[in-house]
Amino acid sequence: MRLEEQYAIPPSKLMQHYINGEHTIRRYFTHEPSMEALAERLETLRNHGADREKLAGILRNYMGAREISPAAEAHLADLENGAPVVVTGQQAGLLTGPLYTVHKAISVIVLARQASEQLGTKVVPIFWIAGEDHDLAEISHMYREVNHRIDKLNFPHTEYGKHSASTAILNKEKMHGYLNEYFRSLPETEHSKKLHELAFGFLEESQTYTDYFAAFLNYFFKEEGLLYIDAADSKLRQYESSYFVKMIERSEAIAEKVYTAEQALVTDGYSAVIGAEAQAANLFVTVNGERILLQREDDLFVGNNGAVSFSFDELMEVAKTAPERLSNNVVTRPLMQELVFPVLTFVGGPGEIAYWAALKGAFTVMGMEMPVIMPRLSMTLVNRQVQSLLEKYKLTFGDVVNGREIAVLRNELLESVREQEAESLVDQLQKTLQKEYQKIDEQFSKVSKGLAPLVEKNLQIHLKQLSFLKHKLQDEVLLQNSTQFNHYALIENELLPNYGFQERIFTPFPYMNEYGIDLVKDLLQLPIQYDKNHKIIYF
Repeated sequence: MRLEEQYAIPPSKLMQHYINGEHTIRRYFTHEPSMEALAERLETLRNHGADREKLAGILRNYMGAREISPAAEAHLADLENGAPVVVTGQQAGLLTGPLYTVHKAISVIVLARQASEQLGTKVVPIFWIAGEDHDLAEISHMYREVNHRIDKLNFPHTEYGKHSASTAILNKEKMHGYLNEYFRSLPETEHSKKLHELAFGFLEESQTYTDYFAAFLNYFFKEEGLLYIDAADSKLRQYESSYFVKMIERSEAIAEKVYTAEQALVTDGYSAVIGAEAQAANLFVTVNGERILLQREDDLFVGNNGAVSFSFDELMEVAKTAPERLSNNVVTRPLMQELVFPVLTFVGGPGEIAYWAALKGAFTVMGMEMPVIMPRLSMTLVNRQVQSLLEKYKLTFGDVVNGREIAVLRNELLESVREQEAESLVDQLQKTLQKEYQKIDEQFSKVSKGLAPLVEKNLQIHLKQLSFLKHKLQDEVLLQNSTQFNHYALIENELLPNYGFQERIFTPFPYMNEYGIDLVKDLLQLPIQYDKNHKIIYF
């Protein structure tokens, strides 16, 4: 493996401004996203109210369903003994979901290491699994490359209704068929059998989306001691009971602060990604297995178009006696995370940081300070075939990702190989037909106006046939030059699939299939520095 670091343009204006220090967006956060800000934040955490012994017990109980490594046990002990945490999170995607999930876990591990050295104190990495999320459409698919195009392979999930990722019991027969179809899209290599056994072995041990996701998280990162917890874990929910009480008591003030912040963000030229509403309760409640978002209406908390309704006292009783029925949305999840853990820094992707930009006032309402918000490390894996093609066409990673050179090269090639004379003949014939049919239309209309639609229809049939002929000519030209076009497609599909970063599309499995089962382990051995540069890994 070889590591190269290079600045890559972030996917949104907000992220470009955030990582490059633009004051307009930075004022929405408490701290700069820098290693230097961690020491100041550490002082704030001295008086954090976490019951560390109980919290470590909850983590140990959840992780105990799998093997707890010595490194994880050491981190649990560090947490009990006063260590702050570096935390990230993600939904429970299939085969970990897109690569950025793995990159998030690598980010908190690398950042915890560097923070420990810089601060001279133990810092613990934690992964918050969003098992409470019920939008299964977001996690019930994977992408694959088929015939030089990116194909979305969906897993049928409608049978789970509005169950969350942690309560939806996987239909293993359907999942077997789905995974088999996915693996058939990968080339057979010396690593394929082990990967197949890994994926299907963990499936047999799992009951839900979250179980399946956690199995991979544990497998990839247990040697680094990554701690992880399901947000929907019942023991964690019990621990959060008093925090839900506070969120209900202050729901109106939280909503008002977030709504106002989003309006200010829009005024400053950014997007309102939350879509905050002044009447939002920013909490979900589970009723008969369905997770329902609540709104405030007068003195009530209502949901499902009024079909569900709680008075203030009734919802407070749920928080005190059955907190497992409550869950957070994008506004209150960061607040809950801060209440539960002594968070030194939160590591997020572009979408999450856009959410956090509206939350500074909400933290104040809860009597807290926003932690340091660090962008996750962004990475691209480049295999030998792509490396060879980049060299062949004298391209760099920056040319493809920042310069979008593949589209330019493709158009240049297309122009150079087009049969322009033959295409021109077809174009001329189409124009001639249109002129002659105008004469026909004039003569037919003298006989009857009712014949005009027939003339137009007949013209369109001929024009369509000529267009078909022209497209067939172009297809044949492309076929004769398919090798070079396919090379361009391969480079783009690997480095800029669907015009975005690779890490947003593919799971780790296509790369493990080429490199080997220790891909993630070896990535963690690279001398990665926590900075704003994109990490390009050649293998």
